[in-house]
Amino acid sequence: MVLPFILAVCLCGVFCLIPLAVYLWWLARVTRGEHPKPVSGPWDFAGLMVGLSGFVVFGGGLLLTVCQSNFRYWMRGNAEAFRSAWIQERVTWAVLVAFYLLAVAGVAGLTLLARRRTVVVYNVEPAAFETLLVEVFDQLGRPVERRGRQWIADKPLCEVDTFEAGRTVTLRWVCEDVRLFEEVDRQLRAALATQSTGDNPASRWLTAATVGSAVTAACSFGLLLYGLSLMR
Repeated sequence: MVLPFILAVCLCGVFCLIPLAVYLWWLARVTRGEHPKPVSGPWDFAGLMVGLSGFVVFGGGLLLTVCQSNFRYWMRGNAEAFRSAWIQERVTWAVLVAFYLLAVAGVAGLTLLARRRTVVVYNVEPAAFETLLVEVFDQLGRPVERRGRQWIADKPLCEVDTFEAGRTVTLRWVCEDVRLFEEVDRQLRAALATQSTGDNPASRWLTAATVGSAVTAACSFGLLLYGLSLMR
C-alpha cells in the first residue's frame, strides 16, 4: 500500500513542479534585467497558468481520483480490481473530467477577459513608476491626481497596485476610453525602456525557488523510476 502512494506523490511532484520551475526561472530572469519589464495582463496570467498547469490539471485529476472509493484498489496494489472498476465507471469519470476541465477553462477565460486592460511591470521601484505615470499623463494633456490606489483626472482613469518587496507594479485601467489606455500603455513602455534598475532582492528569492523546485522534481523523477522498477 505504501509503494503506490509514494509513486503517486512522486508523479505529482514531477508533473506539478517542472512547469512551476520554468515559470519561476522566467520570473527570476525578468527581475535580473537591466530595465523594467512591462507585461500585458493576459500574457502575465497565461504565464501564471502555465506555471500552475501541473497543479491544475494533474493535481486536480489526482484529487478526483483520491476521492473515488475505487482508488483503494490501486492503493492496495490490486491493479486488476482497479482496472475493472475503471472500465465499469469510465463514463462517469469522463463526465467528471469534462466538467472539471470546462470549469477550469471558464475561470481562466473570464480572468483573461478581465485583465485585458491591465499591465504588470516587473523589476521597477513603485515610486519611480508613479513618477513616470504622472509624466505620461502630463504629456497627453491629462494631468492626474492620486487618491489612494486610484489615479483621477476628471474621472477615475486607473488603479495602481504595488508590491514593494518584489518591485512589481500592476496598472489596472478602469476608464472606458480604450484609446487613451493604449496610448498610455505605449508611452509607458517607451519610458520604462530607458530606465535602469538596481539589484532586486526578489531575483535571489525566485532563483532559490527555481532551484528548489527543479531539484525536488528531479528527485521525484528518480524515485518514480526506482519505484516502477520495484513493481516489475
